[in-house]
Amino acid sequence: MNKNSLFYRLIKTYVFFACTMGIVELVFVAFMVHVEGGTIDIRLQWLLFFLLVFGLHVWIYSLWTSRRVTRPLEEIAGAIREMKQGRFHERLHIQASHEFLQIQTDFNDMAETLQRAEAENLKLQESKQRMLVDISHDLKTPITTIQGYAQALQLGIVTDEEQRRKYLQLIYSKSTLVTGLIDDIFNLSKLDSPDIPLHAVPGDLAELLREAAAEYYEQFEAKEFTLQLDIPPIEVIVSYDEKLLQRAVTNLLSNALRYNPPGTEVTLRLEDLGSAVHLSVIDNGIGISDELKAVIFDPFVRGDASRKGDGGTGLGLSIARQIVRLHGGELSLNNQPGQTSFELVLYHEGNLKRTL
Repeated sequence: MNKNSLFYRLIKTYVFFACTMGIVELVFVAFMVHVEGGTIDIRLQWLLFFLLVFGLHVWIYSLWTSRRVTRPLEEIAGAIREMKQGRFHERLHIQASHEFLQIQTDFNDMAETLQRAEAENLKLQESKQRMLVDISHDLKTPITTIQGYAQALQLGIVTDEEQRRKYLQLIYSKSTLVTGLIDDIFNLSKLDSPDIPLHAVPGDLAELLREAAAEYYEQFEAKEFTLQLDIPPIEVIVSYDEKLLQRAVTNLLSNALRYNPPGTEVTLRLEDLGSAVHLSVIDNGIGISDELKAVIFDPFVRGDASRKGDGGTGLGLSIARQIVRLHGGELSLNNQPGQTSFELVLYHEGNLKRTL
C-alpha cells in the first residue's frame, strides 16, 4: 500500500486517535476514579477535564481530516467552477495525499489541453475572419475594374476600336483572375475535407518533375530565370496522386517565378534517401523574412505584401501543403541568407508518416 495514499493516512491517524484516547481513559481510571466503600466516586473536576481532553482530540482529528480532505476538494471544486466560466488558465496547487496529487496532475493536464485548444480555436477564428477580409478584397478589386471598363463600353465612352479591344482584354484578364481565385478557394476547401479521395499509385517522381520543368521552361526563359535540374537519371518510385502532386510542384515553381526578380536561379532537386524522397525547390532570389516565414503557408499570404495585383491568389503554398499532407508527407521552408528552399518530403509506403 502506498504510504502517501489518503486511505493509509486516514487509517494511521484514526489508530493514533484511538490509542491516545485509550491512554486518556486509562489515566482517567487510574487517577480520577476512586472506589470507596463499594461505590464509584467520580470527581466532577476530573470528569470535566476528561471531557475537555476528549473534545480537544475530536477537534484536532476533525481539523486534520478537514485539511486533508475537505480543503483539497474545495480547491478542486473552485478550479472546476473557473473552468466552467471558460477560464482555462486556472491550475491546482495543493499539498495533499497521493490520490489528490494524482487528481491535481490530471486536472492540470486537462486544463492545459483545453487552454491550448481554446488558443488554437481563437487563432482559427481569427484566420477565418482574415480570410474573409482577404477574399472580399481580392474579389472586389478585379470586379470593380471589370465594372468600370464594362460601363465605359456600355455608355459608348470608348469609340476607338483599338481601345475597345484593350478594354475587352482587361475585362477578360480580370475575370480569369476571379475564376482562378474561386477555383483555388474551392480546391483548398476540398483538400481540407477528410473525405477527399486520394488516388495514389506507384509512379516515377523523377519523370513528373521533368514534365513540370518542361511546362514552366518558357515562362522561366521569358523572365530571364535560370532553371537547374538536379534529378537522378534513374526512376524514383513512390506512391502519389499524379494530378494532385503535379499541382503541388507547379505551385512551388510558380511561387519562385512570381516573387523573384529577373536573373534568379532556381534549382529543382530530387533525392531518394531510402526511407523517404526529398524534393526541393531552391532559389537565390529576394528571400523570405522571418516574420513571413511563420505564416507563409497560411491562406492569402504573399511573398511581397505590396504586390496584390500580381495575378497570384496567395493560396498556392496553402494548397501545396495540404496536398503533401494528404500524401502523409511534409512541406517546409528552409530559409537561409541568399537561399530560399521549399522542401517536400514523401515517405515510401513502408515508412509512411501520416500528418493529417
